[in-house]
Formats: sequence, C-alpha cells, structure tokens
Amino acid sequence: MNQPKPSNLREQVLQRISAMPESDVAQVYELLLLAEKLRVRAEVSTQAEAENELGRWVDLPEFIAAYRAQKRSA
Repeated sequence: MNQPKPSNLREQVLQRISAMPESDVAQVYELLLLAEKLRVRAEVSTQAEAENELGRWVDLPEFIAAYRAQKRSA
C-alpha cells in the first residue's frame, strides 16, 4: 500500500540520506540506478512500440537473419 507523500519529500529524503551511514548510502545509490534503468527501459519500450506501429520494424526478423548468416560465414 502506498503511503501519502509529504509536500517536502525531496527535503526529507535528502535529510535521511545525509544521516545514513555510507553503506546505506551505497544501497540507496544502487536503488536509484535500478529506478533509472526501469524508467529508461519503459521509455525505450514505449518508443519502440510507437515505431513498430508505424511499420518501422517490419523487416527486422529478415535483417536479423541476414546479419546472423553473415556472421556465420565470416
């Protein structure tokens, strides 16, 4: 269940991080990287779906097959 977010959320988060031991800060950093990765993945997925609907990737399977065949023969 989501808790209500305080109006000064950024300030509270920064205060908590400032009071943490370095090992906990490192864990927060890893979580921030994960959140960023998930955000970027969702953004790229949305863009790819839009491009796919426009027909941009219609020949992708053939392109991949040709590339793999070229790599095998090289």
